[in-house]
Amino acid sequence: LSIVYNLHTRQVDYVNAFCQSDINSDVFIELPRGYRHNNDVDCVLKLNKSLYGMSDAPLMFFEHLKKNLEDLKFTQLEHIDPCLFVHAKAICLTYVDDCLWFSVDEKTVDDLIEQMGKKMTLTVESKDVSAFLGIQFTRKGATIELIQTGLIEKIIAATNMEDCNPKTTPADPKTLGKDKDGKPFNENWSYASVVGMLLYLSGNSRPDIAFAVNQCARFTHDPKDSHATAVKRIIKYLQGTKDRGLVFRPTKDWKLDCYVDADFCGLWGSEDPNDPVVAKSRTGFVIMFAGCPLFWKSTLQTETSLSTMMAEYVALSTAMRELLPLKRLVKAIAKIVTGDDDVKIVTKSDVFEDNNGALTVATLPRITPQSKFFAVKLHFFKEHVYNDKNPQGEIHIQKIDTLDQIGDIFTKGLVQAKFDPLRDRLMGWDLSHDAHLPNVHSGGSVGDVSNVR
Repeated sequence: LSIVYNLHTRQVDYVNAFCQSDINSDVFIELPRGYRHNNDVDCVLKLNKSLYGMSDAPLMFFEHLKKNLEDLKFTQLEHIDPCLFVHAKAICLTYVDDCLWFSVDEKTVDDLIEQMGKKMTLTVESKDVSAFLGIQFTRKGATIELIQTGLIEKIIAATNMEDCNPKTTPADPKTLGKDKDGKPFNENWSYASVVGMLLYLSGNSRPDIAFAVNQCARFTHDPKDSHATAVKRIIKYLQGTKDRGLVFRPTKDWKLDCYVDADFCGLWGSEDPNDPVVAKSRTGFVIMFAGCPLFWKSTLQTETSLSTMMAEYVALSTAMRELLPLKRLVKAIAKIVTGDDDVKIVTKSDVFEDNNGALTVATLPRITPQSKFFAVKLHFFKEHVYNDKNPQGEIHIQKIDTLDQIGDIFTKGLVQAKFDPLRDRLMGWDLSHDAHLPNVHSGGSVGDVSNVR
């Protein structure tokens, strides 16, 4: 949105944030070591402000921040995103004590921050946000690239793999199992620590590794040598692409679309056949806004699906739990971002599904006998689906060819010929200008995607 509407951005940090909020109960502390009362008597101090280390200090700071924002006529979008505050002409997004401010008018955002500075001690770290929460934002014309090269290099250094040879895909096509009787983990690095860093990376700027990382994250409690090998494969893939990140190439279309896929019983053959987890399927989806990846997920399904159709429908229902609230969020900020009192946004979203059975169950206005046993849990979104009996439905579910299903990259390990085109569309990579990347084929850049698949 900052690209399309040329929004003015500010990055604000609150100094000693937790110590700025008033304490809401009686709390006493001993005198710090080295301090004595003048009369040499035992005494304690009563806190007037909260301190770092107190369990409720973060909550007290947030309530203090919220009150001061509301004094400036900001409104908390409590039921959509409690950390997002909107003003008639500005937006404030809060991450504890780090905040991003957006406005169509530069003077407005500067005046609001100045007023906030009279209530709380703060510093304006950047007028044009170039780095936030460890993510570098590089703007090039009509694109913004999100890069976490520093984190990738930290991961590579933590595993002593600086000299490793790059891999072209992050995961082996064969799914990763518990390997209960496999060789024990025997590395000099912390499996849980490295996986934790990979999770942060995959959740912010590298959705192309989300499936591979989620596989490895299942085994942090008892990793084996095979799991360490899977982690190393991800790192080898990152070694060849560490200077790349998610590229936003937004259209002007205020539209939320979703690509959703499932891998039915994908763990069969990789887990103990007597373990119920062997029958679990995997959900994978990505939600696009204005053609840019906004939210993605790769996770095992909690229930055991009895057919491919059910696995696909479970994935579709899971994706709807994220898509519908995001639609409310888009509507809430549309007027502020555009500066138009009569802003018109696209209310319909397209969902792309490649399974005919799930497509039929989702679009028919009636419940089929084959689907009635899971109707209560999964059919909640059907009132929003467009069909002949519900022409006002805001969700349009469409068929998509499996080869074009971006969600496929979140459900299974793919060979390079299939992985590259989907990865390039997902990440917004136009590889025609990147001759330095060997063995990678161009799949085009993200365009104006308007369907949910």
